Amino acid sequence: MSVFDRFAPGLRGKIARGDMSHKRVAELSDEELEAELVRRRKERAESRSSAGPVASTSDRDNPERQQLVQYYANLELPPFAPVDDVKRAYKDLVRRYHPDKHAGDAERQKIANDLVSSLTKAYEAILASLER
Repeated sequence: MSVFDRFAPGLRGKIARGDMSHKRVAELSDEELEAELVRRRKERAESRSSAGPVASTSDRDNPERQQLVQYYANLELPPFAPVDDVKRAYKDLVRRYHPDKHAGDAERQKIANDLVSSLTKAYEAILASLER
């Protein structure tokens, strides 16, 4: 199994920062994808250990709040970002990973479709929570 196959199903948001940000997923080498995977794991571990919106015991016990924080992470936003930031991030990510960009490769098109559907689910859940 290639690194792309391991990494792509869990892809949420931009593929990379810095020198890889101009590349599409299909253009990244296995080494670049592996480096991004390691970076994201470290970032998640740091965010879990730092004191933040989910740091209190009552928040950890609240699965709805944890899911909402995860939706913000899917859109690469800090927890409880303003609605304008949510809309902008959603549009940027959908534009970047739209399935039509991978029309020549059925497997990558399916992965992109799954990614966009998860982004849409996160976007809709965040908007619904902001309306409450």
